[in-house]
Amino acid sequence: MSSFEEIEMEKRRKALDKDVTSLVDKYLRAMEWDIPEVDETKAQRMILDEIKQAIIRIESQLGAR
Repeated sequence: MSSFEEIEMEKRRKALDKDVTSLVDKYLRAMEWDIPEVDETKAQRMILDEIKQAIIRIESQLGAR
């Protein structure tokens, strides 16, 4: 049986995906201002890698509490 938290997260998964996509788009647009001929695929991968690193940093901070 699923916990209440798991059920609630299931409801919010699509919104979370949409938010992360918007975040990638935000940073890609910023890169395009600085580098007009940016390789979008490479830039998106780099942005996603940085988001992953940010998650790791945040997880470690939460674990320290």
